[in-house]
Amino acid sequence: MAIDLNVQEINRTMWSYGEYRHVADLLRPGAVELVGRLDPEPGCRHLDVATGNGNVALLSAQRGSTVTGLDLTDEFFSDARERFAEAGVEVELHRGDAQELPFADGSFDLVTSTYGVQFAPDHAASSGEMARVLRPGGRIGMCNWTARSWTAHFQEILSAYFPSPNGHQGQPMLWGSADYLAELFGPSFTVTAERRELFYSFATAEDLVAFFENCFGPCIAAKNTISPSSRWKELRAEMVEMTEDFHTTDERGTGVPVEYLLVFAEKKGSQ
Repeated sequence: MAIDLNVQEINRTMWSYGEYRHVADLLRPGAVELVGRLDPEPGCRHLDVATGNGNVALLSAQRGSTVTGLDLTDEFFSDARERFAEAGVEVELHRGDAQELPFADGSFDLVTSTYGVQFAPDHAASSGEMARVLRPGGRIGMCNWTARSWTAHFQEILSAYFPSPNGHQGQPMLWGSADYLAELFGPSFTVTAERRELFYSFATAEDLVAFFENCFGPCIAAKNTISPSSRWKELRAEMVEMTEDFHTTDERGTGVPVEYLLVFAEKKGSQ
């Protein structure tokens, strides 16, 4: 498998910026639901891909799983280790590429990724690697942004100003389609999926954009590298305008609902 190291270095640098732990706090409800639905048994060999600061890894380890976390950048591992220590659990962490997992075939009973693996450039490679390291009868669980979500619109604005580098072979939001995933993982998997929502509680659209401007790595990278710098105001104004279309008040409070696909894929066969 040929990996464009330049593209991956760009991605690694981009995702290392910011205060990701604050973004991870917004994503935690999806991790809670995913782990709750998967209900891993004690001793389950669990790989969490694009683990970040360990939302899923922590929850699974607390249930007695033997958890390994992998991420393209290790910038968030110190925060993850602090969280694991406070909870009294152990998780093995690796810096690595979802497109080339450093594990043997059939090493895991469970493989997960929340809002992460879908951003790996080569979809066939990353899905193939998840399938390879999973034992027959094992399960994959994911939370993936959908094409109609606020996140998709956010990424679309960024991409309009910063086209994807060569090597980005697939669009991330395709992972938010159950039909696409069934095709991607192929006939050796049974794929089921449900549309779900997170809710980002922010009083105004401006507040939400300011939060991502200060905490989210790709957004910070865009702000730091855009040329001329005056274009940032134009990009940011588009983000606020788009976010206002999503901003609402309902029984959850005031903020932005963000749709994702909750995915379960079982590998056919028995161990």
